[in-house]
Amino acid sequence: MRSSTILIFLVALVVCGGLFYFNYYRAKKRRELFAGFAAQRGWQYLESNPSLAGQWGGTPFQTGDNWRVKNVLSGPFNGHQMVAFDYSYQTHSTDSKGRRTTTTHKFGVVVLQLPGALPHLEVTHEGIFGGAVANALGFRDLQFESDQFNRAFRVKADDERFGHAVVTPRMMELLLARGEIGWRIEGNSLVGWDRGAHDPNEVLNRLSLLEQVVQQVPQYVWRDYAGVDPRPQQPPSGPT
Repeated sequence: MRSSTILIFLVALVVCGGLFYFNYYRAKKRRELFAGFAAQRGWQYLESNPSLAGQWGGTPFQTGDNWRVKNVLSGPFNGHQMVAFDYSYQTHSTDSKGRRTTTTHKFGVVVLQLPGALPHLEVTHEGIFGGAVANALGFRDLQFESDQFNRAFRVKADDERFGHAVVTPRMMELLLARGEIGWRIEGNSLVGWDRGAHDPNEVLNRLSLLEQVVQQVPQYVWRDYAGVDPRPQQPPSGPT
């Protein structure tokens, strides 16, 4: 009996050790992947930056506990400053027998800095991310002339006029073609996120999508709401 107990203990110890090593090795390879990617792009790489967890207030932030920000990339992207990282948090539940279960929620996050601060606007897939949170915060689900777009996306804005000004027919066409992630305007940040881990190619694709979103915002919106003109400034011509 005692030898069987010892054997079970040893087997469990080996299994736990193997899982620990596998997770350690996988995390190490992921760090190396993103560090190399950052070097190729001329970006900065940090293994972690906990301060980013409290920088934004909407989905997927400010919920759960044990917030973690890992594999942080930062630098210029086509004239915008960007940051991208792995984000996770934990939630807990207890069953009728008092047994506690912990669930880890993982996201890939990309952020572009905007030319100026704009009102809050969030666009997510209908029925997926952000619906309950946005409703709790009192943001209305805007409706547009395109039934296809309305069925596919939820649009929440604290200024209905601003929401309709940004989500133009061209913006709807863009999102229907490749609106694979949720995104939100939060001050001077354009935040994009999706569940699960992202890879370098997905980081570039998501940054490209956010860049196209920025380009689709009409000029008068930047002028009226942010007081800026995001168009590239031409150098003054010299005397002729």
